[in-house]
Amino acid sequence: EEAGEAARADFARHWQAEFPGEPAPRMELGSVRAMERELERCRRHLRRLQRALAEERFKVGYLEAALARPPPP
Repeated sequence: EEAGEAARADFARHWQAEFPGEPAPRMELGSVRAMERELERCRRHLRRLQRALAEERFKVGYLEAALARPPPP
């Protein structure tokens, strides 16, 4: 568990450097297997967020184009 605490502290330092003022998310980093599980969870979450971002970008583009067209008579 000492290794896990050291890994969490290291992660928190890096997180704070990237996102000042934001608390680091809690992650299980005590073993290679735990880190692999966290990595898979993060990858799944990233895929969901990328899909949501793509959907929102599509809607924005569609609405901008629709608003740029002249209104029907």
